[in-house]
Parts: sequence; structure tokens; C-alpha cells
Amino acid sequence: MTQPLPNLPRPLPRIDREHAEWWAALRRHELLVQECPRCKALTFPPEPACPRCRSLERGWRRSSGRGRVLSWVVVHRPSHPWFADKVPYAVVLVQMEEGFRVIGHIDVPIEKLRDGLPVEAGFEDVNDEVALIRFRGA
Repeated sequence: MTQPLPNLPRPLPRIDREHAEWWAALRRHELLVQECPRCKALTFPPEPACPRCRSLERGWRRSSGRGRVLSWVVVHRPSHPWFADKVPYAVVLVQMEEGFRVIGHIDVPIEKLRDGLPVEAGFEDVNDEVALIRFRGA
């Protein structure tokens, strides 16, 4: 196993204006999905225009946080040195109850992952500005 470099900061997402509301909700431990006020289409990840009706109006809807694992990968080679002592770990694609899909880490042992596994969104507070989705078994 590769050892992490000392004092190397964790890579974090860049929070831009388009996604600020979504990241703010994660900090409050809420999972939001963008909802078009005109046609009610759900869009994830957030986009500047509705992909269905092209409206520039934007709205948000709170998700139940519940879903099912559709697919997963097990990471054996870290994409960044900060993750060197975390491998192997799983990254899952989750179909949320509302119909949109989210990718995230999961707190379920790799050997217990299966297609259709019920999960719910949990949250990992990284710092004062960033919280990440971390799914857990439901």
C-alpha cells in the first residue's frame, strides 16, 4: 500500500455560482435536486438551463436521500496521493427515489455491495465550506 505524502491537503471540489445552492444544502446535510419551475423536470448535476424545456428559471427540490445502488467501481489505484491510504474503496452510482442519479462514496464493505442495494445519503463534513455525500446502507 502506498503511503500518503505528509501534510498533503485533500483535493476538494471548486464551488462555483451554478452549484453554490447545492453545496450549501450539503453543508446543511440536505440533498437537493434542481427542479425546473416550468416543466418540473429534475436535473442532476445542476445546469444553467432545463434540458427538457430549455427554461432558464431554476428551482430546487429536497430529495428523500433514499435510493438503490445501480453500479459501483472499486478503486485500487488512488487518483490523488491523498487517497493512497484509503484504497481499496468503492464509488457507487445511486438511482435516487425521485429518478435522478448521484455518484458518491459508500460506507458499506465492498464485499456486501450488490445491484439494487437500498441506501440513503449521509454526509461527510470536510471543512466549514465543504460537505460530501457519503451513502450508507438503508
